[in-house]
Amino acid sequence: MSDRVEYWWVTWHSDVQPAEVVFRGGIPFHVRLIGSADVISATDIDLMERLPLAPAPVIREKTVEAPAESDRSIKLLWLIGFIVITLILWFSGNLFDAIK
Repeated sequence: MSDRVEYWWVTWHSDVQPAEVVFRGGIPFHVRLIGSADVISATDIDLMERLPLAPAPVIREKTVEAPAESDRSIKLLWLIGFIVITLILWFSGNLFDAIK
């Protein structure tokens, strides 16, 4: 059987405190009071009310994705276009003279 951990308000020695309750097979097994390292048997406490779940983090880490194949092909196309335009500018005078 797997253990499930939930947070509850519990009564222990007539004090109401928040606690981490471990359930085994749906039955409370042991309790750790918040702010204490002591583990208490679940038979010594009374469960009062379940605490709400902790809120989800608002800020999430950004994942770095590898560049897509289309990004690489676009960069290669720009490089080839730059080289072709450079060659045309270098030899445009000679081509113009040859066409005349």
